[in-house]
Amino acid sequence: MMKKILAVFVLLFPVFCFADNPAWQIVPKDSEILFTATQNGAPVAGKFTQFKGDIQFDPAQLKTSHVRIVINMASVTTDYADVANTLKTADWFNSAVFPEAIFTASDFTKTGDKLYEAKGSLTIRDKTVPTVLEFKLDEFTPTKARVTGLAMLKRLSFGVGQGEWQKTDNVKDDVQVQFTIGAIRG
Repeated sequence: MMKKILAVFVLLFPVFCFADNPAWQIVPKDSEILFTATQNGAPVAGKFTQFKGDIQFDPAQLKTSHVRIVINMASVTTDYADVANTLKTADWFNSAVFPEAIFTASDFTKTGDKLYEAKGSLTIRDKTVPTVLEFKLDEFTPTKARVTGLAMLKRLSFGVGQGEWQKTDNVKDDVQVQFTIGAIRG
């Protein structure tokens, strides 16, 4: 009898393995990560053009959902090439030494109709800081998903802005990050 139960378990084991959350692949043309900082009282906007992710998310299985987004810090762009080049330097992102920013989360909470919160951590440079992302699940089908959201970050918590840039007189500490992630089932 025990052999029959074991045989059934072995046959069903692959089914249990694939019952996890669906894996999603980011669609670059449908996705973006934007930021807005404030310098001398004026907004300075930019974006990261290269990022990838390991996304396993299902709103019906929040307890087992997780995400890992990796951003290429050298892919930063702004309306002004001088600003983008400055952001790559040692005083700012230091993308030569710290080429990636990484956000990971496995703690998701539904906060409203199609509204969610992801509690995780963000690593920029060599600093890892607890980070909360608020997002809206704009679309979720068996084959396609789209989320939009934002987070407020403190740049100095990550060591972004060294030397004379550690003061917040010219460049404020608060940075708003907005994101859109379009994905297909992987």
